[in-house]
Amino acid sequence: MIVRIITIQVAPSKEKEFEEVTRRNHRGSVQEPGVLRFDVLRSLDTPGKYVLYEVYTDEGATKAHKETEHYKEWKEAAETLTAGPRSGEAFAVIAPEDPEKWRS
Repeated sequence: MIVRIITIQVAPSKEKEFEEVTRRNHRGSVQEPGVLRFDVLRSLDTPGKYVLYEVYTDEGATKAHKETEHYKEWKEAAETLTAGPRSGEAFAVIAPEDPEKWRS
């Protein structure tokens, strides 16, 4: 399993629009066979800061996700709403080891 954590700083006054397009991406993403979790988080401490917490079965699932229409639409829209480039990092899962424990 692979966890990707993406951090995004949204431009001031663009938060509502960002949340709308990100919810659409979330709804499509959780339907993908290789996606175990796709959480969207908003910082309570830093205005406009969001984190996407994504759990995939394998690297193939992460690549397949980036080929979906909902991801491409989200990426295009999100680029107009952010205050800079997003940052991401991939992690190997140590625990829980059972993929079913990750499903929402």
